[in-house]
Amino acid sequence: MKIAIIGAGSGYMPGVIRGLLHRAGDLAGTELSCYDIDTGHLVVMTRLARNMFAARDAAFTVSAHTDLKSALDGASYVFTTFRPGGLAARHLDESIPLKHGVVGQETAGPGGFLMALRSVPVLLEIASATGPDAWIVNYTNPTNIVTDAVARATGARVIGLCDQAVGDTEMWADLLGLPFEGLEADWTGLNHATWAQRLRLDGHDLDVPLLLDDLKVPGGGATPWRDPSRMAELAKTLGFLPNSYAKYYFFHDEVVEELRKKGTTRAQDILAMLPAYYEQVTAESGKADPDPSRERGGGEHGEFAVDVICALHRDEGRRMIVNTRNNGAIPSLDPDAIVEVPSLVGRSGPVPLTMGPLPGPVRGLTQAIHAYERLASDAAVTGDRRTALQALMAHPFVRSKHTAEKILDEGLAAHRGHLPQFT
Repeated sequence: MKIAIIGAGSGYMPGVIRGLLHRAGDLAGTELSCYDIDTGHLVVMTRLARNMFAARDAAFTVSAHTDLKSALDGASYVFTTFRPGGLAARHLDESIPLKHGVVGQETAGPGGFLMALRSVPVLLEIASATGPDAWIVNYTNPTNIVTDAVARATGARVIGLCDQAVGDTEMWADLLGLPFEGLEADWTGLNHATWAQRLRLDGHDLDVPLLLDDLKVPGGGATPWRDPSRMAELAKTLGFLPNSYAKYYFFHDEVVEELRKKGTTRAQDILAMLPAYYEQVTAESGKADPDPSRERGGGEHGEFAVDVICALHRDEGRRMIVNTRNNGAIPSLDPDAIVEVPSLVGRSGPVPLTMGPLPGPVRGLTQAIHAYERLASDAAVTGDRRTALQALMAHPFVRSKHTAEKILDEGLAAHRGHLPQFT
């Protein structure tokens, strides 16, 4: 079996390697075809992979490629995890909307829209060069829009990934005083717009409203990953669990002020730490038993992706939360919408489990986000400026046509080198 890893020079690659080691016995004999446009980072990460595998007698072969077609040739699974334009482009995605009073975030709202315009053309190129029986396992953001564009424009077999559900379940375990091990939440909705009305611990249903009645709203501020005070406040009002990204919708103006006061974007913060990170990973890559930093490449990200590939390849029928075609799982959304829901993942692909209607307090919001995502997907595929403007106007963050026009004009100009469809 051959797995192509597109974006193998990424800082997340150590986590992917750890994920592969986690399932090394199930994947023995697999060829890993590693591709990246950054030759230096590709050399480091493939050397790291070979030495980590050798230290643990893991039966993988590793090849490095700077030609996309050769990397994809014969692949059964294509794992996509890259950021067109790098973190410099992410900075623009975050800063351009913020200048106009709108949350600048890498996956949600106008920031995610600008990233989708760059990501989709690359994924379409990958899909066109991928065999008809191969699975594209996509981690490239914004995963909902990218997965929708690939599915509708090419008909390729694609499954969208995000490990936010894992992190959010862990956050809610902490807030509710529950053990994370054995806790299962039915997150349902759209990527970064999911909601959980049902919780189980060791297979037994929990009384979510009662748990929330007893929940004390903690003090303290937000981190780049969590905002427990706002999440607790929101959950007690809604009566169910919100995804962490809900804060951008329900506390939008407060978040805008906080982002402005902070003075740097998240992209700039990451750029500041990356040189030391890559220096450490480079040094470790030459050792007989490397232990690279987990600051960008922790195991959860990689383990989830590898577990999905194993579930597909081994026909495990494993219950996983993935982004896939709705097919009636959420009757509140179009049957062909790409939704994030618990699914049984096996050789024929993910089978979404019936979740029922979206909860009333967030049904309209989630439907509005879906309408935006469908327009954004169309704009990213066609390069039609009118559709792009309609997409931005449809997003709940954007409350003015003129604001949408300014963000679109500046975004298209700033990213023109990565937008071949807008000519």
